[in-house]
Amino acid sequence: MPKHQRKANYIEKSKNIAKDKTEHTKKFINNTTNDFKKTKWTPKLLFITLYETLWNIILFLLIISSLLVIFVTGIGIGYFASLVQDENVMEKEQLKTNLTEMTSSTSVSFMTGENLGTLKSDVIRNPVKYNEISPNIVKALITTEDENFYDHNGIVPKAFLRALGQQAVGSEATTGGSTITQQLIKNQILTNETTFSRKAKELLIAQRVEKIMSKEEILEAYLNAVSFGRNSNGQNVAGVEATAKGLFNKSAKEVNIAEAAFIAGLPKNPYAYTPFTNTGEVKDPKYLKYGKQRQEFVLSRMLSEGVITKEEHDKAVQYKIFDHLTNEVTIPNSKYPYLTQEIERRAIQILKEKFAREDNIPIEDLRSVAGINDKYTIKANDALRNNGYQIKTTIHKEIYDEMQQFTKNDNYYLENKDGDMHQISMIMKENNSGKILSFIGGRNFEHSQNNFATQTSRPVGSTMKPHVVYAPAIESGLIVPETYLFDRKFKYESIDWSPANYDADKEFGFLTTKTALENSYNLSALRLYQSIKSNNPWQYLEKTGVPVDKAAKTAHSLPLGPNNMTLEDNVNAFSVYGNKGQHNDGYMIESITSPNGDIVYQHKSDPKKVYSESTSYLMTDMMKEVLINGSAYKLNGKISKSIQWAGKTGTSQNTKDIWFVAYNPKITLGVWSGYPNQEEMPFGADNQLNMWRDVVNKLTETHPKVIGINEKFNKPSTIKSKEICPFSMAEKKDCLPNEKSVKANISEHTKLSKKSNDDDASILSRFGIKVYEGDEDRIKQFKKEVNPKNVDKQVGQFETKESSN
Repeated sequence: MPKHQRKANYIEKSKNIAKDKTEHTKKFINNTTNDFKKTKWTPKLLFITLYETLWNIILFLLIISSLLVIFVTGIGIGYFASLVQDENVMEKEQLKTNLTEMTSSTSVSFMTGENLGTLKSDVIRNPVKYNEISPNIVKALITTEDENFYDHNGIVPKAFLRALGQQAVGSEATTGGSTITQQLIKNQILTNETTFSRKAKELLIAQRVEKIMSKEEILEAYLNAVSFGRNSNGQNVAGVEATAKGLFNKSAKEVNIAEAAFIAGLPKNPYAYTPFTNTGEVKDPKYLKYGKQRQEFVLSRMLSEGVITKEEHDKAVQYKIFDHLTNEVTIPNSKYPYLTQEIERRAIQILKEKFAREDNIPIEDLRSVAGINDKYTIKANDALRNNGYQIKTTIHKEIYDEMQQFTKNDNYYLENKDGDMHQISMIMKENNSGKILSFIGGRNFEHSQNNFATQTSRPVGSTMKPHVVYAPAIESGLIVPETYLFDRKFKYESIDWSPANYDADKEFGFLTTKTALENSYNLSALRLYQSIKSNNPWQYLEKTGVPVDKAAKTAHSLPLGPNNMTLEDNVNAFSVYGNKGQHNDGYMIESITSPNGDIVYQHKSDPKKVYSESTSYLMTDMMKEVLINGSAYKLNGKISKSIQWAGKTGTSQNTKDIWFVAYNPKITLGVWSGYPNQEEMPFGADNQLNMWRDVVNKLTETHPKVIGINEKFNKPSTIKSKEICPFSMAEKKDCLPNEKSVKANISEHTKLSKKSNDDDASILSRFGIKVYEGDEDRIKQFKKEVNPKNVDKQVGQFETKESSN
């Protein structure tokens, strides 16, 4: 059969089959219609038919819906898993630590326990325990932020579904609806980004947190962590304690219902609701209303949830919240700028050395390698600002406050010179411990932020003489206070320098060591110095922590103080004499502890012997006269005789710096006077002595025990009274012809020996033969003068008062 014939037959057959099916369908419909018409529809039959039909439809829809839910849920779970697959699962302790550890402000206290305040940082935060927070704050927070807090396990499902829907439709205005637990996680672990990825991680972690932390622990962490806007200084605050202090000058436990509601409402939008601007000023009333409205909303929630009564609600609403704002939060840098700056500087030094040691970095490298020093300085500064340390200082608050009052009296100061403000600084140190009890850093911090007590290094003038001349000579056994010296003009030919006394026209011939020191004569000190210079007398000063550079060591003028020292350095050096020859380095930080009480740093005393007790006693015996008949004679009769003082004055070249450092058995108190730009001061200026006198008299009245009233310099057993020959330094029986003996205090170091004649090398050396540098003509003339028979004509004749130098 041809191909086209087969195709025609196939088409015809298909038409017949289709015709038969159509006829069959019509027949079925007609039969069904006839049966339906013939059926007798009773109510019962109608109900059963309708019920079965609806049930089949519902069952069908349920099956379809279940399949759809399973499908969507599978997609959701898969999507959720993809979002959190890279999230590291933290150990329980690590998770808890991350939630509860937070940056907090370092606080500082005086040695007497008073709080100095918190150090400057980006955010002020003072973490507290749950039981230190008012229940009103907790109630206000929960009713406003998370009313189901005590019932849920960290998440509220509807919030999750809402976030899912918003993400699915790409909504820009996504909402959180987060629980307190979730908010804590977002604040401490995650970020503030409004993405579903962050929300998914947040939900996952929230459920774990609820299993490892109690509700109280979660609330405590949250209320310590979140931001609450600004305090009355305009600083950013976080945590309820810093907020309560910063807004109402109360602790978080002391706030009333109105204040608690105001605080609890802040986290929603802290900088909109805070009452303070970034400068600490109270906002304009039109902006304050937002915070008030938020507070009233919180109060309404507290009332509706039944945590306060209607009466409490109405009273809190009527409470004039803005009339009870504090004026100022105590910040050390505002009230105690010099002290705060100094504590910060010392704390950073302590911390960076600690961190370097922990990393096995040698301290020498830390100090000498700029890159290493910078790295650990930054690290220490960051820790100081954010680790919530508690720093206990050695500063006595009442004494410090009293000393600062003297800076407000212009009568102590000289007039300004070309805008250069005259400054006087002071330091008080406890001898046997090294504690710096107080200081005056300057008179006006806004004018100059330099601490003139601890950071200004200047030539020390004649305060150097005890350190490098008289004490080393006594320790070496060469002199005692009654030993004769020679005060006569001379010239160093090699450097073309002719030194002179402070009163340049005067020279005093033979005189006792005590007279030379108490009147601060230069010529006799320089001659004696030449006799001990080869013994490196500066080594004693270096034992007190004061470095002496190479140039100063070789200079003939070192006894006159050309080298620079800070007032703190000088006070450290003089405190040795008041502490029986022992040096305890001055310090201002007693301890640094972490927020949980761990000791980060604890000062440890490391006393070093500089001189023997007998040397210190003999030096004191001489320097007591400075305040009676010597260069500080103006203090005689002007301070209490119940305190034994010994000290030394000093003036640098051209009267650019004036010093006075004195000590008693308990403390050392030093003063410096000068201009920042080293302008010259008037000859004989005694402003610094007047301030020193008035400070001493004030503290003798207010803090007699601290300042050392009735304390005595006790003579050690190593000091013996003996008749000696003061010209030749021999025992009485060995005096040279024409030499008279005197009664003197000598120590175990004192070298007494018989001399064959008056040109004995040790005698000539003490009187200054070395200053002539080998000039035979001058040496010959010098030897003629140095004769015991000339002593009686001069000793005592010139023991008169001379201006401070």
